[in-house]
Order: sequence, then structure tokens, then C-alpha cells
Amino acid sequence: MTAARGGRYTGAVKRLELVRIRSCRKCGRTAAELKCDDGVAVVVPIDAHRARELADGRTPDALESLTGLLLAQLRAAGRRPSEVVLDVLDGRLRGVLAFADDEVVGCTAEEAVALAVRAPLPLFATDDAVAHATARAARGTHPGGDTVH
Repeated sequence: MTAARGGRYTGAVKRLELVRIRSCRKCGRTAAELKCDDGVAVVVPIDAHRARELADGRTPDALESLTGLLLAQLRAAGRRPSEVVLDVLDGRLRGVLAFADDEVVGCTAEEAVALAVRAPLPLFATDDAVAHATARAARGTHPGGDTVH
């Protein structure tokens, strides 16, 4: 666990690693399964299109993804994101893209995972986000199984 980066986030953050992209055999929903160093799972639902993009870096229709375009535009402008953090706002998981100059930009949790994987960038979760994911898992999302919902 590390301290909050320059006061940008509420509380401490934990480093996350992508374990796998999984799909429910029953309904077809997909999710990114992330784990903290202490083994706690954080599951972020993602759409099937993005799951394919993250798996091999391409979109099924050969179009450039918005994530890829954004990262290319940031590089061209000399802007380098430094990290991505999952947090909770209004009871929902969300992402924060942080830059070295202390600027932060909000995004969906799904976009945050995509940016972290494609850039690549370090991915963290606040204690609130980990607690939110743990509570959600207790209500029916089982990180180790085939059920996403």
C-alpha cells in the first residue's frame, strides 16, 4: 500500500495487476479481473468489444480504438499520463487518469483499465475502490468463477 499521490486521492492506494479477462459462459458478459498485492480481487465489467481489444491490441473490425487514438494524441502533444487509479464516486467505481503535473482526468472504470493496459501505465485502486469491489463480489460477482454478475 502506498500513500495518496500528492493529495489527489482519498486515502491510500494499492497496486493492481491484470490477472485475466474473463467471460461468463452463461450470459456472455465480460470483465477484467485485477488483483492487489494482498490477493484481493477487483473486478471491472467491460464490454466484449473492449475485451477483444485488450486481449490482442486490435479491434475486431480493424478500426482504431478511441483508447489508441487518445494515447497517440497525448504522446504527440508531449503529455504523458503517469498512472491510473480506480476510485469510487457516488457509489460507483470510476477511473482517474493522472499526469505528472498533478492534473487528473476522470473516466469510467472500463476506460481506466483499457488505458492502463494499452499505455501501459501503473494501475492502482483506492481503499474505497477495493472495499466497493469486495462488497460487490459478496453480492454476486465471483472473481474466481465464471460468473461476472
